[in-house]
Amino acid sequence: MKTKLCLALLAVVLLFSCSKDDDNNDEGFDGSLRSIEDFYSMEVLDALEGLGFLINTGDNPPNLEGTFLFSPLVLESSSVSGDSPGSTFPDYVATFKNQNNDNLTIDYNGNHIGFSQQDEGNGAFISGNDSEFSMFLKTLTQINNSVPAESTIAISGKMTANGIEDAQMVLIMLDNKGNPDGVYIPDNTGRLLFDSDKLSPKQQ
Repeated sequence: MKTKLCLALLAVVLLFSCSKDDDNNDEGFDGSLRSIEDFYSMEVLDALEGLGFLINTGDNPPNLEGTFLFSPLVLESSSVSGDSPGSTFPDYVATFKNQNNDNLTIDYNGNHIGFSQQDEGNGAFISGNDSEFSMFLKTLTQINNSVPAESTIAISGKMTANGIEDAQMVLIMLDNKGNPDGVYIPDNTGRLLFDSDKLSPKQQ
């Protein structure tokens, strides 16, 4: 499986790519809080909840397939020193495909309009029930020619006929490898963004 995610971090913009063998859920992911903790760690799960990220558990997420526009994106909360909630971010386009509810896996690619940085990673799992979902990714992030940094991404929302309602995106930095070029946020910090008009419309 190949998935990509791009998320702006104020002056820093990241593009995330997640890879996993198709139809092979080696993590034993079942959509429960325990499996999310096993996929990430207790510390990352606590950080997600501390930022206010809504985790939709369950093993029957809605069909997410399609392309969606997240706009306008706003910083809701942050553990990064100096951040100001209410700051705006570039528009974001995301595509979901190849959803597999047997393994709770999905392919994802996306980008913040006007930016292009490359990253590699593995893992893209989904959870939820009925119309509500969450997606969890592990990422290896690289901006320009700086050292690759380890991070995590999570997205949640409610699927409707018109698009995703109440979409949230969160990034937590695990290891910025010393951040020699000053392009990454500090280790063990994160940012939560939300679509401030409450609807990320389906484009196709």
